[in-house]
Amino acid sequence: MKLFSNKSFNAGLKDSISFGLAFIFLYVPIGALGASQGLGLSEVMATSIFIFSTPLQFMLIQSYGAGISLIPIILALNSRFILMSSALSGYFKNISYRRIFLSSVLIVPSVFSACISKFKNKEEDYFLYFLGVGLPIYFVSVLSTFIGYYTGSEISSPLFYEIVKIVLPLQFTALAAKHWPDYLDISAYWLGLLLAPLFVFLFKEYTMIIAPFLIGISLALIEYIG
Repeated sequence: MKLFSNKSFNAGLKDSISFGLAFIFLYVPIGALGASQGLGLSEVMATSIFIFSTPLQFMLIQSYGAGISLIPIILALNSRFILMSSALSGYFKNISYRRIFLSSVLIVPSVFSACISKFKNKEEDYFLYFLGVGLPIYFVSVLSTFIGYYTGSEISSPLFYEIVKIVLPLQFTALAAKHWPDYLDISAYWLGLLLAPLFVFLFKEYTMIIAPFLIGISLALIEYIG
């Protein structure tokens, strides 16, 4: 295929390997959790195919009976995608709205971080690199959800959470490494780590929503002033 002969797309495929491995351990538990909650395969698979957001999927599967009361939380969690989409839009100016819309499901923090760090080095074809990173991660996540639904239902859910606790720090370490030697970008990870206890104390259950915005705005101001 012509796509696989493209240098930018292949670079994206290569960079997706480290993230894809982490997503296996994130999405197998999602499938298993859905099975343990008594959800149908189509319902669980739909969360990975159409939503593709680990925190939101865990919340929806665990609280699927809450109904309309989940809408404010869903909107708040999804607000971060507006910022990521805005940041990437400048690189996709010559791409049709149809192609952008069809690929928008691939915009997750891991793909976004990999793209931004690469785009600063003036990758020749931004959109194909984005597809190269995002598509393998997406398909691995969907397949892992399917496998988890059928093979993980007998594993106790506390084990899943322990796996996530181990994998997520490793994943974000890999994300931070992608930004080296951009000290300002890397500092966002350190600030999140060091200030996490304070954020949890101040914002309680809203920490995951508020903290990223505070850190992002602060670093943007520092970069603008500096």
